[in-house]
Amino acid sequence: MKYQPLVLLFACHSLWAKDILWMNNGDRLTGSIEEVTEQSVRIALPYSGVVTVQREAIKRWRIDKQDKPKVMAKGGLKLFENDKDERNAWLWSGNGDFNIKIRDSNKKTNNVNVKGTTEVANLDWRYSLSGEYNYETTNRVTDSHDYKLNPTLDYFLDQHWFIRSSLNAEYDMLDDNYLKLDFGSGPGYRFWNDKKRRLELIAQGGMQRAYYRNNEQLSILYSNSQTISYPIGELSWDYRQPLSFWLQPFELFSKGSYTKYLAQPSPYIILQQDISGTIGLRYYFSDHLRLSWSSEMERLDGEFNLGPLSQSLNQTDYKHLLSLGASF
Repeated sequence: MKYQPLVLLFACHSLWAKDILWMNNGDRLTGSIEEVTEQSVRIALPYSGVVTVQREAIKRWRIDKQDKPKVMAKGGLKLFENDKDERNAWLWSGNGDFNIKIRDSNKKTNNVNVKGTTEVANLDWRYSLSGEYNYETTNRVTDSHDYKLNPTLDYFLDQHWFIRSSLNAEYDMLDDNYLKLDFGSGPGYRFWNDKKRRLELIAQGGMQRAYYRNNEQLSILYSNSQTISYPIGELSWDYRQPLSFWLQPFELFSKGSYTKYLAQPSPYIILQQDISGTIGLRYYFSDHLRLSWSSEMERLDGEFNLGPLSQSLNQTDYKHLLSLGASF
């Protein structure tokens, strides 16, 4: 009978303390989270009372009760969750958008653009896959018909630094350059990442391979080769930030990349740099349904160098999109 108070004490502790904080130094605090702010988390511990912990010292937390705010959660679905080893807890999230292109002309257009992204991540690894389908016609003539696919794999060294390996594939049904494959790897830095905010910068080095359909002129310029390789360096970014106007939920977002061509396989066609980026604003009807406006820009700088016949190959394309999307 002398052990009964001790047994009751541990039983009460297991019933009362269900929220968990995982710290950057490896410690774990179990108690009841009372308040979460942008700077700190206040947790009531069963033996030492209420403790306030700075968010910089926290790697992740879990709130047991569903009615409490999950500020640190990224949304999505939890997979293989294990309280003893939080690194094995995976989170699956995704989103998709159906886009309508805005044009300032009287031309008859039929434009379809669909984008989607899915991501599976834990504390150490993150797998993501994004894709896009684009089909456009003007006056019943097809202007563009292409697909894009971008899988990435990230390994996190700590809560900020990670190593990324990626593949970017673009397949064009109409252009002579029907397929482009970009292979890259390099370091990335995450400033913050939670359900509402993200800011990441990634630097990669790799190779771009361009595949051409049979074209006699291009064969002469590239020594009868239908496949051309360019060593490249790339800097990319991924940003989103919540905003509030008139008590309405908005989100500012931007994503893009800058690519530098480091060597040229042909002295006749010289590619210098490639810039692509998106900036826009989303309005959330609910936690899952949203309306977005965005502007996209793609610019390629290069030149055709054939003595006196040299000319610029610079191309710039702008798109303005109105999108209806959903996320989980």
